[in-house]
Amino acid sequence: MNYTRWKLARERKVAEGYEEPPEVIAEREQIRLAHELGQLVYDRRTALRLSRSALGERLGMTPDEVEAIELGGMLPLTADLLVRLAGALDVTVDLHVVSGGHNTVGFGGHAA
Repeated sequence: MNYTRWKLARERKVAEGYEEPPEVIAEREQIRLAHELGQLVYDRRTALRLSRSALGERLGMTPDEVEAIELGGMLPLTADLLVRLAGALDVTVDLHVVSGGHNTVGFGGHAA
């Protein structure tokens, strides 16, 4: 069986001319960005050899809330959350928001 010919239902609909409503596209982008941030948080936390509990203490959150961030489940992303993460992980947070484009979030060098 050739799995490369399989398509997601969404891909099939797009191929048939279906266009997603703007609110669905915006929500999908928010979810993608939350997952991207979650991976950055996980990578930085493990690089610092912090447990979820230790990072939670720095953030004023529970370990379960830290896990939710790492899994991309902390929505919506807020400026307050990004500021708290920057301080707790000793990084700068770079957020690039592009109208109608591909938004990105990244961690820069250590915070000053």
